[in-house]
Amino acid sequence: MDIIIGPGVLRHDYYDVAPSTRYVTLTGEADLANAHQLERELNFLLAPAWVTSLILDLTALQFLDCAALAALLAVRKAALTRGQQVSITAAASTPARVLAITAVGRLFSYPPRP
Repeated sequence: MDIIIGPGVLRHDYYDVAPSTRYVTLTGEADLANAHQLERELNFLLAPAWVTSLILDLTALQFLDCAALAALLAVRKAALTRGQQVSITAAASTPARVLAITAVGRLFSYPPRP
């Protein structure tokens, strides 16, 4: 499923890869303008009781600011209270640097260990 968040700046596609896992790819720019909607959409994807893991692929995400990073952290926190996990499997460019500089990546098991 493809959902456009905001005025077409940020998109996400998702599919179920296992009976309990959802895989989400983010494309575009995640910033203050769409951070709240991003948080809401990711929480929606975690809403079904059978979803225990949400895997995020940020490879096609071109920009990630602190508001969007806070949204990801809020989604992670809410997921943990429900016994779910949120991880980042891949990131490139600016998002990868933001995750590394802030050391937030480790909270999402990023970068994945070989």
